[in-house]
Amino acid sequence: MAPAGTEQLNVLLQALRAGDADALDGIYALVGRRMLSLARGITKNHADAEDVVSDSFLKLARGIRGYRPGTNGYAFVMRIVRNCAFDLLRRRKVRAEEDIDAFFHLTDDRYDAGRMERAVMLEDAVARLSPPERRMIYYRYYLDFTVREIAKETGMSKSAVARLTAAAEEKLKLLLREGQTEA
Repeated sequence: MAPAGTEQLNVLLQALRAGDADALDGIYALVGRRMLSLARGITKNHADAEDVVSDSFLKLARGIRGYRPGTNGYAFVMRIVRNCAFDLLRRRKVRAEEDIDAFFHLTDDRYDAGRMERAVMLEDAVARLSPPERRMIYYRYYLDFTVREIAKETGMSKSAVARLTAAAEEKLKLLLREGQTEA
């Protein structure tokens, strides 16, 4: 998420925390599609994903006191969505794992052939990363987690996360360069 969007989301979360229920509409407008994409990637079902997003907004409204201003609001929201999706699957006794590959081809209303070609190249390059490398790229660039947040989420040390993320980024750059020369 772009820095301006992240800042706007943090402002909306702070407004919600201060009691402004209208902030939920702004949050939905800003990240609702991404929330739905994450939920759909986990549940593998559009109707279930919509239920997850609805549940996420309820949990967000009820648990907004858990948000600390100045932290990563995007990660806070997406963690709620992920947890709600897993809760739904647990209630149904369905086992699922996060299919990280499913998050790299998110739809966009503005179709552009060149942009789609780059997206396919990126998706192919990400698919060639090892599972731990894909996981770091997913946390860092899709969920917009900081190194500290990734370490907390994965149970790894911050230095291990930083090393693995840097290695994954370098490998991804190399794979993308190779893909451009082959095209």
